[in-house]
Amino acid sequence: MDVYCNEDNIYPYQTIINLHESNISPDVIASQLDISKEDVTNTLKNINLEIKNKEESVKDASQTPKFEMLNSISNFDLEYSIKSTQKRIWSKLKAKPNFDIALKNTQELLKKVVNTNIYLVILYADLVSSTKLSMNLPLQRLVSIIQAFTQEMSLIVDAYGGYVFKYNGDGILSFFFAEKDNLYLPCNKAINCGYSMIKVIEEGINSILDENGYPELGVRIGIDVGENAVIQYNSTINNSIDDKEKNAMNVCKNINSITNKDTHLNSMKKPQLDILGYTINIASKMTQFAKSNQIIIGDAVYNKLYTNKKNNFKKKHIDKKS
Repeated sequence: MDVYCNEDNIYPYQTIINLHESNISPDVIASQLDISKEDVTNTLKNINLEIKNKEESVKDASQTPKFEMLNSISNFDLEYSIKSTQKRIWSKLKAKPNFDIALKNTQELLKKVVNTNIYLVILYADLVSSTKLSMNLPLQRLVSIIQAFTQEMSLIVDAYGGYVFKYNGDGILSFFFAEKDNLYLPCNKAINCGYSMIKVIEEGINSILDENGYPELGVRIGIDVGENAVIQYNSTINNSIDDKEKNAMNVCKNINSITNKDTHLNSMKKPQLDILGYTINIASKMTQFAKSNQIIIGDAVYNKLYTNKKNNFKKKHIDKKS
């Protein structure tokens, strides 16, 4: 049986990288792998080019939000935000629940730095007593309140030049791009963002909820900074469906009950991006040690705060076994 394969990258790319990182010369690598020295040299050049492109992508991704943090929100209008929040909350309580805000395309931005380690200030905002709310409110009212909370917190993150990464039930995970040697700006912006969240909840959301007989909300905020990895998960669902199954799916496209399933399968084909690292784990876990409407931060963030902000925080020891 005859088979065909393309001739691109026929030599072991990853093996060349591994040998090169072990300080083995191109001559020896070529000899060990039975390939030409030119192949080895070209591979190493491509590697260096990829590294340079990644570094440029990281730099671009860090600089753009930095410009936004410096210019677009140098003076956050808290009073206006509170009044706007009150209007939106009032509207949500009287109308059908919906979530309608236009935020930056976080996924598109992260694509530029995929498979790269990058410094981020992570901010995790967790709604307090959500279990109690779910036990005391009709489901439709609970949905309205949760959506109102996530919408208002998301708008504040967006206003401070941050990016909402994901919603985790009643929690919001967001980040601010940072540079390793210049963490002061994003760390202080994240703190300001946290304070604004608390103020908007206390004076914007709760005032309307209280008027309508609903329980007040509280938030616990965890903030940390450090190096994280942006990774991509690729779906292989296409490869797991044979021709017979594909034909069957095509025949059923006009049937409503199957169309929804087909749409779901198509959505699974899209690559999913995620952020991994110690920082993102700690920021979310720290919230369990915070009181309602309190911010808890890591050492790395505290050390980058301006003096007037440091005075607002007290050291708290947490057992690593917790």
